[in-house]
Amino acid sequence: MYNGIGLQSARGSGTNGHVQTNKFFIQPRTGGPPPKAPLHSHDDGAGGMRKPNKEILEHDRRRQVELRLVELRDALEEQGYTEAEIEERLEEARKQAELEAAGGGAAGAAPRPGEGFTGTQSHHVAARKEKKLEAMRAALGLDDEVGQKKSSQVDSDPESGELVSGKAGF
Repeated sequence: MYNGIGLQSARGSGTNGHVQTNKFFIQPRTGGPPPKAPLHSHDDGAGGMRKPNKEILEHDRRRQVELRLVELRDALEEQGYTEAEIEERLEEARKQAELEAAGGGAAGAAPRPGEGFTGTQSHHVAARKEKKLEAMRAALGLDDEVGQKKSSQVDSDPESGELVSGKAGF
């Protein structure tokens, strides 16, 4: 026994009596500075969800367009087209893909077969979630600006417990 810690006698206990400290016990803080705030606090009102980075989404959309064009070029070369015909068809396909992307918006669209990895990237997930939340707000008739105005215009009447629109307090 050392400083009142351990067994009175190791005899019959099945141990050799060696005392070790618990290095994994974390004592609660009693004072000192408060814990630091997280470095990335993006609280935008949607449960702390981050907004999608438009530049990353645009870059990924352009990369997907170029990937389709490379696949098309390989297919046309295998079919035996000349270089001039290939370039002409690639330009047409590029214009068509840009129009599709601009009109449909590839950020929230479901990925094509073989492009499933884009659906799991955090910015694509955030963009889809943001689109769903906008649709829900529109379906419920809510608007960000209108919701803020309504909450400032509606006060509660403490006597009756009802919400009274436009009532001036005091």
